[in-house]
Amino acid sequence: MSLTLDILEIGGRGDGIAELDGRRYFVPFTLPAETVEAEPRDKRGDGIACDLIEVLAPSRHREVPPCRHFGVCGGCALQHWRRDIYTSWKVDLIARALSQHGVAAPSFEPPLVGEPGERRRADIVLRRQGKRVLAGFHERASQRIVDVGTCVVLRPALDAAIEVLRDAMAGILPDGAAADAIANETDNGLDVLIRPHKRLKLSVEMREALVALAERADFARVSWGDRAAPEPVVMRRTPLLVLGDTTVEPPPGAFLQATKRAELVMRAAVTAWLDGAERIVDLFAGIGALSLGRPVKLSLFESDKAAVAAVDAAARKIGGNRVVSERRDLFRNALTVSELDRFDGLVLDPPRAGAAAQCAELARSRIGRVVYGSCDPGSFARDVRTLQEGGYRLEKLMPIDQFLWSSHVELVAFLKK
Repeated sequence: MSLTLDILEIGGRGDGIAELDGRRYFVPFTLPAETVEAEPRDKRGDGIACDLIEVLAPSRHREVPPCRHFGVCGGCALQHWRRDIYTSWKVDLIARALSQHGVAAPSFEPPLVGEPGERRRADIVLRRQGKRVLAGFHERASQRIVDVGTCVVLRPALDAAIEVLRDAMAGILPDGAAADAIANETDNGLDVLIRPHKRLKLSVEMREALVALAERADFARVSWGDRAAPEPVVMRRTPLLVLGDTTVEPPPGAFLQATKRAELVMRAAVTAWLDGAERIVDLFAGIGALSLGRPVKLSLFESDKAAVAAVDAAARKIGGNRVVSERRDLFRNALTVSELDRFDGLVLDPPRAGAAAQCAELARSRIGRVVYGSCDPGSFARDVRTLQEGGYRLEKLMPIDQFLWSSHVELVAFLKK
C-alpha cells in the first residue's frame, strides 16, 4: 500500500527522509518540502526504504536531471536538486559531523564545487549477453547493469571509452562473462585495467583484440587481470602523472583523486599550509599525489605494494635521498610518537575508515602542522576530536565535491598544534 509522505530533509545517502506515525521513511529522488507518494519496500536501519511513485507537490529547488539514465543508474542520486542548494547540503554534512563530535570548527573555505565532465576515473562494468555487451554502471541497489550511452560526469575521453569497450568486448568476453574496466585518465592518455569477474585466460585472438582496442581508442596502456597482479597486454606509451617536478608511472588500476582540479587544489593547500616545513611525512600516501614534487625531504608510507613501487621508481629518477617510501599497514602498525617527531609537517589522506590508531599517536607527537584529506566527514570528525584533545586546533577546512551529484563529500583541512 502506498503512502503520502512529506519530505523533511535529505539523509546522508541522498534519500529524502519523512516521518509518519512514529516511523522514518527513506525515499530516493525527493527533496525537502516535497509531498510524495511512495511504496514502502524494505526495512533499512532505523526506518523503511521506499520506492518513489510520484511527486505530488515538487520543491521550487527541483530541476530537470541532465542525464537520461538518472533514476536508474546508481552513480548519481541528486541531479534533480538545484546546484547551490545541493552544495550547501554537502557542506552542512561536514559541519554536522564536526558538531556531533564536539569539534570546534573555523569558518569553512569556499567549497570546491564539482562540474560535469571532469571525472577522470571510472569503473565501467561489462557483461556479454549473447551477441550484445552491456557497458556502464550498476543500477541503484542492484547488480543489474545500466547500458550507458553517455555519462555526463566523465571526462570526454572516458565517456567515449564506454562505447569502444562495448564493441571490443563482444570479441573478448565469452557469453555470460563479466568484467570491470578500471579506466584512469593520465596526463598522456587512458590507462585501462580489465578485470574479469571470474578467472579467464587470454588466448592469442583475445590479445589481438585488446591490441586492436588500444589502437582504435588511442589508449596508452591496456592491462588484464586483478590489481594485485595485472598483466600489461598493450603498452603504446607509458602512462604518466606529473606531480610538481616529479613524474610518476601509476600502476594499472591505481587510485587517483577523482578529478584533476581537486588534486591540484589539495596540492596547493599542502604547499601553502606546510610552507617552510623541511621534513614532511605523507601517511596513506598512495602514489604521492598530494606530496611528491616539492623541494623538501619527504617520507611516504603506504600499504599498497604497487603504489610504493611506483613512488620508489619516481624517487630513483629524482636521485639522492630527497624522497623515501616504505610499505606499511598504518591501521595495524601506526607510526609511533618517536617516529613522528622526526618531522615538522604531516600529510594524512586515509580511506573512508579514517586513521584512528594513527591519530592517537599523532596527538601525542610534537609535529606542529598537519594537512588532513578526508573522504568521510564522520571518521574525519572522530579523528580531529582525538587530535583536538592532544592540543591541535582545526584552523582551516575546504569542502571538496569530486563526486558530483552523489551523496559523497570530501575535504582538506589544516590543523596546528
